Amino acid sequence: EDEALLASAKGLHERCASAVSEQKIQKYVNELIEMVWEANKYIDTMAPWALRKTDEQRMATVLYVIMEVLRHVAILYQPIIPGSANKILDLVAVPEDQRSFEHLEGDEFKIQPETPISKPKGVFPRIEVPELVES
Repeated sequence: EDEALLASAKGLHERCASAVSEQKIQKYVNELIEMVWEANKYIDTMAPWALRKTDEQRMATVLYVIMEVLRHVAILYQPIIPGSANKILDLVAVPEDQRSFEHLEGDEFKIQPETPISKPKGVFPRIEVPELVES
C-alpha cells in the first residue's frame, strides 16, 4: 500500500499536466482532490496513531509516505492556492528552492527520512457554521 500510494503521487504531475494541456482546469483540480482522498483513505487504514503504541518503525514509514504525498500535492496546488500550498510545504520541511514542478522528478528532491518538522499548525481554518434554530 505504501508503494502504491507513492506511485500514484509520483504520477500525479503527469496526470495534472495532461489536464492542463487539454485546458481542463477542473480536471487538474479533480486529480489533486482524488490524490488527497486516496491519502486520507491510506491514513485511515494505516492508523499511525495506533501504530505509535505497537510498531513505531511502521508508524515512521506511514508518516514518511504521507509527507511525501503532501509534498507532491502541495507543489501541484501552488498555482491554485499558493499561500496554503506553501504553508503545507513549510510544514513538511520542503526547502523553498525545491518547490517547482521540476522538483517532482528525481529521488534527490524526496523528503529525506527522519527530516525534522516543526509542530503542525492548521493550514485551512475551520469554518464554524452557526446552528439553525427552528422556530
